[in-house]
Amino acid sequence: MHLFVTIPAINEKEFIPGVLADLAKQEYNDFTLLVCVNQPDAWWNDESKLDVCNNNIATLHYVKSFCELHNIHLILQDKCTRGNGWKGKEGGVGWARKTLMDAVEAMAGDDDVIVSLDADTRVETNYLAEIAKQFNVFQKASAMALPYFHRLQGDDDHKKSMLRYEIYLRCYAINLLRTGHPFAYTPIGSAMAARVSAYRKIRGLTATSSGEDFYFMMKLRKTGIIIPFCDTRVYPSSRKSHRVIFGTGPTVALGAPGQVERYPIYHPSLFNQIEDACRAFGEIFITASPLAVDRALKVFPDLEHEKLLKNHPQLIRFIHACYMKADAFAIYKYVRSNQPADVSDMESVSALLKALQLPLDCLSFNEVSDTVHISTPLNVTECRDQDDNSGHLHYNELHNLSVEQLKSLRTLLMETEEKMLKKKYNDYFALHNDLKHPIWKFMS
Repeated sequence: MHLFVTIPAINEKEFIPGVLADLAKQEYNDFTLLVCVNQPDAWWNDESKLDVCNNNIATLHYVKSFCELHNIHLILQDKCTRGNGWKGKEGGVGWARKTLMDAVEAMAGDDDVIVSLDADTRVETNYLAEIAKQFNVFQKASAMALPYFHRLQGDDDHKKSMLRYEIYLRCYAINLLRTGHPFAYTPIGSAMAARVSAYRKIRGLTATSSGEDFYFMMKLRKTGIIIPFCDTRVYPSSRKSHRVIFGTGPTVALGAPGQVERYPIYHPSLFNQIEDACRAFGEIFITASPLAVDRALKVFPDLEHEKLLKNHPQLIRFIHACYMKADAFAIYKYVRSNQPADVSDMESVSALLKALQLPLDCLSFNEVSDTVHISTPLNVTECRDQDDNSGHLHYNELHNLSVEQLKSLRTLLMETEEKMLKKKYNDYFALHNDLKHPIWKFMS
């Protein structure tokens, strides 16, 4: 097995030395590094972009010299020098990732692995060794979602913004994990890997302006399992960025208050409804119950159950086909459209913690007056009704917590998520030698 580490880079001269240094220290050295330094070619004619253009040229030179010095096998893709940049509608991290991964596909064997990183991400010394180990253990796995932990930087507002976004991600994943849905993973472009055979099966990554990792991992999950856990961690950057439409960089740039509408913490009851709809799949096949059909179609209106019944006369194949429709995008559409407008972050998080029987200690506030310091437990009902002009904080949104409280909540959710992912991993591991088991072929 050979690993191909892919890194898209734009305006990364300040950050890429860190990840290169980490790669030079890897315990596993059977890898090739591919770096695509990229930008639109038109930027050379835009004075406001010349600093970025020059930064990219410096990045090219640095990457080449570093890899020569440390004997790292490098394939350097120049998509930044004058005449070589993106033209027309091409461009962005999605195109860079696709260009890199397509290059791997052209030279790699089916059992080799594409590793996706970012130029501002840090990794541990056992990072590549763990990836290789897990793909060797799980011979039929399509991909891998690695544990992650965003590094904090900047002032308190910046830290709050990053923490709030990571809490959003972890709440979403935990809600899917607790319902047993097969698309329960977090698609982060700097924390994923895929077997080359699976990449070929899905006909490669589709380049998009943003969210290419989301669609990439969704397609991969439909071809086989995603390895849910391993004994290393990826540390993405939390810096602000406007290079893509959505993702970590632009979300952090919104600020924590600005995330509330665009990235609400979805209420657990929505995922309970998703779980109930998925349970109806088997009932539809066995009993043809109209009530079961209604439950499924309420959440997944595009299910086309009659067509699926006709084309899949076996129960396990029918349920698998239903999940192919009830995929990650269908879930996101449902929760996005059905999140109650009057539900706050705090209510959603509190409900999730209660459902998981986890402590609510981190959801308490320090209310400070001129003379008195009072520690007040959260009462979301009371908080919601507070008057904007009363002089009191509205405690119903996460960003009103302190940085330390948000860090505590982040840690609690991370530990909970990883515990659930380890359970899923162990379930897979118990069957890793039974290659004829339905788990390797079906999502049910």
